[in-house]
Amino acid sequence: MASLKRYDGDALTKAGVRNLVSALAVATALGASAVAGPLEDGIAAYHEQGYDKAVELWRPLAEKGDATAQYFLGTLFAEGKGVEQNDATAFMWFQRAANQGDAAAQYNVGASYAEGTGVQKSSADAAKWFQRAANQGLIFAQVNLGLLYAAGNGVPQDDVEALKWFELALFALPAGGARSDVARAMTDVTAKMTRLQIEQAKERERGWKAQSEVK
Repeated sequence: MASLKRYDGDALTKAGVRNLVSALAVATALGASAVAGPLEDGIAAYHEQGYDKAVELWRPLAEKGDATAQYFLGTLFAEGKGVEQNDATAFMWFQRAANQGDAAAQYNVGASYAEGTGVQKSSADAAKWFQRAANQGLIFAQVNLGLLYAAGNGVPQDDVEALKWFELALFALPAGGARSDVARAMTDVTAKMTRLQIEQAKERERGWKAQSEVK
């Protein structure tokens, strides 16, 4: 997400979804095993702009149910690299990976629902998928879930829950624009809250633990 704004039904831009996809692809590549395999070879091809090769390597893995390959193949369809750009097909692959517990894919499914990209727009479905990704510790999912709770979009309006998610995301973000935007959102929310509500949010934040869905 290139920048954050108050959620108004279109909290994410398409560019933001693509930015997260690419950033996570880079992170995966940096953390890849030294032992080469089709998945790692596809990552290498992607970074060398050999997108056709990446598709060739990832598609068979994705069709066999490999969640990471499904996520990366969705990336290629979202970006139109090595394949014709197709948001609906990207969504299909992201959803398959998301159903297996891939947090990044869950974020992109949520973003797709939030903006109606490749699927019918639905704030409730966006919230559901952001929730699953946020529960696993994905920072921008936590930010967007906080925005949804603050606005009452797709979920019941709840300033305590909004502040909890903002608190969690704030300390995980690097200094800079995104962190400053979250801090401003926190200021807006806390201005409407009682001291007891703020303490309740902090208690929820302190008691929160990431829960991975990947086995």
